[in-house]
Amino acid sequence: MLRKKVEIDGREVEFKASAAVPRIYRMKFRRDLFLDLQKIAKSVKKKGKKEDKESSEIPIEDLEMFENIAYIMAQHADPENVPPDIMDWLEQFNTFSIYQILPAILELWNMNEETKSQAKKLRPSSRELNTPLFLLRCCQVGISIRDLDLVTVGMVMDMFTEQQNDSYKYPRMATQEDFDKF
Repeated sequence: MLRKKVEIDGREVEFKASAAVPRIYRMKFRRDLFLDLQKIAKSVKKKGKKEDKESSEIPIEDLEMFENIAYIMAQHADPENVPPDIMDWLEQFNTFSIYQILPAILELWNMNEETKSQAKKLRPSSRELNTPLFLLRCCQVGISIRDLDLVTVGMVMDMFTEQQNDSYKYPRMATQEDFDKF
């Protein structure tokens, strides 16, 4: 759906984001993409606040999650040329800087999560979005697993919001006179 090219170690690598990425990531690594992206972003932000940026204070687990996410998004963009094993893919690069690649991946993912719809019933949710909740929302609006590659996360959430808005009782319905004034 959304694509972005990033230069890594002198090579141009394309990344792709769609609503299918959380499911692919979960199937391949048995982890939750939404939660992992949040954790990585926090680690990098915390590291960025420290004065000594040369020391490696980002936990190794977070670096591994970052590599996994980058790999899934690269393979999603180019399944024929990205090897089926992450180690084979990573060995193609001498350097693989989280500080160089993560901003591009986060920008791409944030575009993927953009929504346009506004909820009519303003009731805050205490549930953080995760992969199972996201896939539930897909089922609730009738999106099949096969169709996830055709939509973004934001589109799915917009459809869910609009579905919830269908039951909203408007305080006043527009009349013909209102339409004529418009």
